[in-house]
Amino acid sequence: MRIGVFSDTHGDISHAKLFYDSLAPLDCLFHLGDYASDGAKLSRLFSCPVYAVRGNCDYRSEEPLERIVDLAGKRFLLLHSHQYYHMSALLYRGEEVHADMVLYGHTHVPDLSADGPRLLLNPGSLSRPRGGSVESCALILADGKDLRVRFINADNVPRDR
Repeated sequence: MRIGVFSDTHGDISHAKLFYDSLAPLDCLFHLGDYASDGAKLSRLFSCPVYAVRGNCDYRSEEPLERIVDLAGKRFLLLHSHQYYHMSALLYRGEEVHADMVLYGHTHVPDLSADGPRLLLNPGSLSRPRGGSVESCALILADGKDLRVRFINADNVPRDR
């Protein structure tokens, strides 16, 4: 299963088209907030279902603050993370819901780390990178046993499309 992961698009998905060939085909897309409504636009662009959560800039969104998605024999916890002030609280929430992977946004900085068997993933931001990073997203490859993650960023996608 191929799962695209986006966060912090802030109403600008123009760079998503640059990443399309590196991601496609997608079975689904996770949008981790701050303009969760961009998820519907991305769903049409990538022709796949989208699972979105709202972030601190999603004032009128109907999306939940967090979402648990079970796919390919794995449990994913999706949230924006602005409601968690310490990484330990985020890790604890993942443990509470027995998540195999906790996906979060808000920092605009890509990150992949592990806490025992649990993976934590922040795809960065497609429109407003921070901390010296460039526009980025992530691709999760789930085969029922293993989870693999690949970051796709503006430094490794062709710009002449």
